[in-house]
Amino acid sequence: MADKPHYYQDIRGDISRFDERDMLFARQDLVRCFGVDSPQYRAFFAEKPKKETYHLRLNKQTPLGGKNISDAPMVRAQFKWIDQLGVESAVDGEPSKNKIVMEPARAAMKIKALAKNYGADLVGVGPLDQRWTYSHVGVTAGDSPGYQPWGTPIDLRTHPHTIAMGFIMDRSLLASAPNYPTMLATAQGYAKSAWTAVHLAEYIRQMGYHARAHHFSNYQVLVVPVAVDCGLGELSRAGYLLTKNLGLGLRLSVVTTNMPLMVDQPLDIGVQSFCEQCTRCVDACPSGAIPTGEKVLHNGVVKWKLDEEKCYAYWHVNGTDCGICMAVCPWTKPDTLFHHVMAAWASKKGPHQRWMAKADRFVYGPHKPVLNPDYLD
Repeated sequence: MADKPHYYQDIRGDISRFDERDMLFARQDLVRCFGVDSPQYRAFFAEKPKKETYHLRLNKQTPLGGKNISDAPMVRAQFKWIDQLGVESAVDGEPSKNKIVMEPARAAMKIKALAKNYGADLVGVGPLDQRWTYSHVGVTAGDSPGYQPWGTPIDLRTHPHTIAMGFIMDRSLLASAPNYPTMLATAQGYAKSAWTAVHLAEYIRQMGYHARAHHFSNYQVLVVPVAVDCGLGELSRAGYLLTKNLGLGLRLSVVTTNMPLMVDQPLDIGVQSFCEQCTRCVDACPSGAIPTGEKVLHNGVVKWKLDEEKCYAYWHVNGTDCGICMAVCPWTKPDTLFHHVMAAWASKKGPHQRWMAKADRFVYGPHKPVLNPDYLD
């Protein structure tokens, strides 16, 4: 346990709230959904010509999943309903007028138990740091009906608490990274996370409190730092949340609320010192997007900074969302007693972490994707 997340000691200045419109996925959606002749497109890219060139180049390449034509509907079918769960009427709403009052500790226990009943593998409760809320809405599927319009200011100051949830990705599919089955694992994780978040938020509203779900199709918060604050894990070299028993192989969703809840403590599981001595994800990354050296100062925080444009460009070259860094991470291993023992040892800072990283490389060797399941072409 730690009184504050590890990154707090690495804060070196003011942290500016991130505008979701400048997120890489949002920029890509801006090109795809609004079109190059739209006012939104012209206004956004007027002062960002290099970013415009980057996204126009991606638009000429095969879309994600497009190289596996016969199986692409498997992924599209899941994301269609994830988008349906992203409309404002699904993620938010008015609370019941009949408020049920209980002790914060009891309320937190009930919420975590219900979240796991709904499908979450990890659940934590924490304070909502307003620095982790987006400043403006940027992903709206082209201003689709039911979503808040692109550019809408975001204000979650009335939600002091947050519930972060982690959902394990199918290890057998993730092992095929960077091939098509990883997209099925991703879609499955996002589908479970969306379903659970909207139902948990509705439960809290039925209890008489405000609650908003945040998932793949409608985030208003940065889910990784929120999950760190809620005690689910730590930020890794690869830029994902690294958890003790699920490694990097999970997807996240969040519920923010004004319900009084007892918060969990953030974790120190030795990730920072382990990642300093391990470069498995760096060596396996085909795009060179994961940093090899020391942490750098980015938006007021000293951290390893992923080059998301290199990462996303490879997705479009390969036609999938890759996942190699997740699959190769020494912490992403099957749910066995042996792995739990190794994870407990790895979480203790010391020179043995370097030898554990080397042992993982020796035992498992370089990443070799497994064959696709028989039902995939």
